[in-house]
Amino acid sequence: MDIQSLKTLMEINAMQSLGAVQSSQSSNGSSLFSELLGEVLQNSDSDTSSNKESSLYYNGNASVFIPPNSSFQNERLISSLSSYTSTSSSPTNYDDIIQRAAAKFNIPEKLISSVIKQESDFDASAVSTAGASGLMQLMPGTAKYLGVNNLFDPEENIMGGAKYLRQMLNQFNGNVETALAAYNAGPGAVKKHDGIPPYKETQNYVNKVMNYFNA
Repeated sequence: MDIQSLKTLMEINAMQSLGAVQSSQSSNGSSLFSELLGEVLQNSDSDTSSNKESSLYYNGNASVFIPPNSSFQNERLISSLSSYTSTSSSPTNYDDIIQRAAAKFNIPEKLISSVIKQESDFDASAVSTAGASGLMQLMPGTAKYLGVNNLFDPEENIMGGAKYLRQMLNQFNGNVETALAAYNAGPGAVKKHDGIPPYKETQNYVNKVMNYFNA
């Protein structure tokens, strides 16, 4: 495109923007300018390679003219993908706490993670209808017994829950399924039924946690 042609087209567009063109024509002003510029750009296809590199691209719909080899579109695509990744992925951010709790109470990390997955799906603000709260859904009385002051603090909740799970494992001779049943229904119910209580909720709970653990 020669400079004079571009100057003429820009003058036409400026006149339309300033109201020099009647309002009845203004609705077509933008498309007229786009068509004219498109024609000039199309004619520039016969230019040499060096001239093509300095021309402008027009996509026909947008009001923005994008230089060839511009990183603008790539940056928008990368930005969109980054946004999608950040919203769609759900890292727990609790791995370090889980690791330390597992080491402190001699419990497999995956078992703690499996309990958290079933109890709260890693939602630190979760509260059940019964009043159990936090990542490992500790009841207020149990939390107090375990020394947990803030049920919604991830570190306190996970450490308290892991401590309680360790106690259940100790009470029931290291049997993971029975310990999970006690974690859900209470050790008294497990002792009363000499094993996993015949409660559908508890049985489903144990099965789901074990499925996560063994996956």
